[in-house]
Amino acid sequence: MFVIKNKLRTTSHIAFYLWVIGMIALTILSLLPPGNEPSLAGLVNDKIRHFTAYAILALIACHAGRNWPERFILCLISLMLSITIEFLQPLTGRDFEVLDIVANMSGILAGMGMMTFLLRRRLRRRLSPRN
Repeated sequence: MFVIKNKLRTTSHIAFYLWVIGMIALTILSLLPPGNEPSLAGLVNDKIRHFTAYAILALIACHAGRNWPERFILCLISLMLSITIEFLQPLTGRDFEVLDIVANMSGILAGMGMMTFLLRRRLRRRLSPRN
């Protein structure tokens, strides 16, 4: 039992560091001056990129948190950073867009919802009688 708890604690730490790295990467990419985006930027709609990036970030944040209050706080920090980034973008020549914040928030909620589904599914499998 100790090995399982120790392994879960280690994966939570790794997920937390991945979340921090993801936050730093999103901040840097979001504050790049226009025209310096990665080459994939023109292939996918901007709002879909925002939604997907923050959904993945929320999934990682939920994995990093050991309980729902921690998960909620990490996701709230993600949302607050996304709003801050949006306000800072005009300083780098980009535009402030409320719809980016909506896409980010939607992605975070989707990531949290997906993690809720996965955790409940895992719990149901643990509690179901095995044949």
